[in-house]
This record gives sequence, C-alpha cells and structure tokens, in this order.
Amino acid sequence: MKKLPLAPIQRQSENTLSLINIVFLMLIFFLVAGQLAPPLDKSVTMIDSEDAPPVPPPHALVVRADGSLHYMGEPITVEEFLLRRPETTAAAVSAVSEDGVAAPNEALRIIADKDTQAVTLLDVVADLQKAGAGRMTIVTARSK
Repeated sequence: MKKLPLAPIQRQSENTLSLINIVFLMLIFFLVAGQLAPPLDKSVTMIDSEDAPPVPPPHALVVRADGSLHYMGEPITVEEFLLRRPETTAAAVSAVSEDGVAAPNEALRIIADKDTQAVTLLDVVADLQKAGAGRMTIVTARSK
C-alpha cells in the first residue's frame, strides 16, 4: 500500500494587529478626552442631592465656605467672572451691554461648598443678578 503525501492544511492567519491598533487608538482617545475638563477645586466639598440631572461642572463659579469666589482656581470678583467665563464668546459679545456685563439670558453655573451658609450663597446670587447675570444653576453632586 502506497501512501500519498497529504498537502499541509493551510490555515488563514487572523490579522489581530489591526484590531490591537484600533483598541490602542480608542484608549488614547479616551485618555485625552478625560483630561479636557478642568478638575474641581480640591478645597470645595460639593452639596449632595438625590434627583439632580447630570450637568458637567467645568467653567463654574466656585463659592467657598468663607464666601470667597474662585474661577479656575483663582480668586475673582463677580464682574470679572461675567467677563472671563467661556460663554461670553463672539456670539454672545453682541449681547454684552456697554458696561461689559454678560447677556442675562445665558446660563451660569455655581458650585457652592457644602459648608457655605445659605445667606452667603444668596448674597452671591444677588450680586450676580445686580451685575446682569440671568439664569443660574447650582451644581451639586449626586448622592449615592
């Protein structure tokens, strides 16, 4: 009996290199995208709430427990905040009044420290309204 030589079975190679490249690119993208938002002020403990809708907190006015105002880690006044915040863009500049106060129809985010007294927070809100700020939102942390 004569044996015939069998041709070796050729398996198709699976090209996983392209899959690894795609996963690596996604990883890099999410690492960069996660760093775009500036971190919150570490000296502020946010207020807890149970039914708060998720809102991103960057570019918010921070009211510390002692009543001082901070924006992007720097002390600031109400008037300076209304001029420096990113919502005062080229589209909103036309809505800025002659004295440099931002348009009253723009939403404004406020992060208050958990230990801030309500009277202090109300004074800040009143100062913002006097300066021309319109709608305001207080950013809270969702309690678990």
